[in-house]
Amino acid sequence: MAAVRYTWMFRAAAVLYLLFGLSATWRFALTDYDPSHRPLGIGLGVLAVVVGVFLFRRARFAIALSAIGAAVVAIAGVFAAPVMRGPVILAVGLLALLCGLYAALAARVVLESPS
Repeated sequence: MAAVRYTWMFRAAAVLYLLFGLSATWRFALTDYDPSHRPLGIGLGVLAVVVGVFLFRRARFAIALSAIGAAVVAIAGVFAAPVMRGPVILAVGLLALLCGLYAALAARVVLESPS
């Protein structure tokens, strides 16, 4: 395994992926929440847990998947911010900036040549 920069950032992302993945898996698998979307919710929850586990190991495919996810959240935040009103727009804008920064730094790690 090659040395990866920003280990603190990937550990923080791994914790978030594990928390959200376990939460989604719990909610869709063990409760009666939204039965029509249960297979999708369980599948995405398990995918988030797998990405979180592999982010702790700093695997390149997990870094690439998390960068794609962060880019999607950043783009969604950019499109959602103009529709909102009040102080929520600042929170969504900050989320979009942080996710965009994470996606750029993760893409830099994935695209650099291994030495």
